[in-house]
Amino acid sequence: MVHLGKRLQCIHDLVEKGSIVADIGCDHALLSIALVESGTADKCYACDVAVGPLQRAKEAVSAAGLSDKIDVVLNDGIYGLSSDITTIVIAGMGFETIRHILLEGESMWNDTRSFVLASHTDIEELRRFLSRHSFVIDDEKIVQERHFYQIIKAHHESDAPVLSEDEIMFGVHAYKDPLFLPYWSREKRVCEQILSTMPVTHERRGEMEQRLERIDTMLRG
Repeated sequence: MVHLGKRLQCIHDLVEKGSIVADIGCDHALLSIALVESGTADKCYACDVAVGPLQRAKEAVSAAGLSDKIDVVLNDGIYGLSSDITTIVIAGMGFETIRHILLEGESMWNDTRSFVLASHTDIEELRRFLSRHSFVIDDEKIVQERHFYQIIKAHHESDAPVLSEDEIMFGVHAYKDPLFLPYWSREKRVCEQILSTMPVTHERRGEMEQRLERIDTMLRG
């Protein structure tokens, strides 16, 4: 069995049993291999835009003896992928890249049962994007693996409720995670540190002070 780090294991655990998965930006295809080996996924498409990582993925899949259940695919994003896919994982990249991939593959939104999204940056902007484009956030997890990561599971629904500003900032389900308070306690310290060196005339000082106040209010509540 392949060993996954905390972040990839969390992504794995958010995938529903019996899924057919597209792993976008698959790197060495570790997630795809683990999903098939655990019986979570019936089939995987390990996708990448770069030939080098794709070759390493192909070698790893072959070494695991899973070439019949994992297709290694050279593809830029999700547009044009197989119609049998039920779950799309987009991880290991920043918000702007994830946003671009989702918009390019908009034709797949309604036919995909779930999206598992792990952005390295701007998680709040990712929630805002999902809310504006009628996605329902079904689950959220926080993982600490050198850094903190927030992982979102969502699906598209035409009458999805619009998220409040607090839900965009703090999450819809993330408050239930054991790492929620440690994560936001750290964010409070980061804000305080930034403000301690930021000139009072800085154009973003008001925004940072407001953010600190919202975090402090949430933590005290």
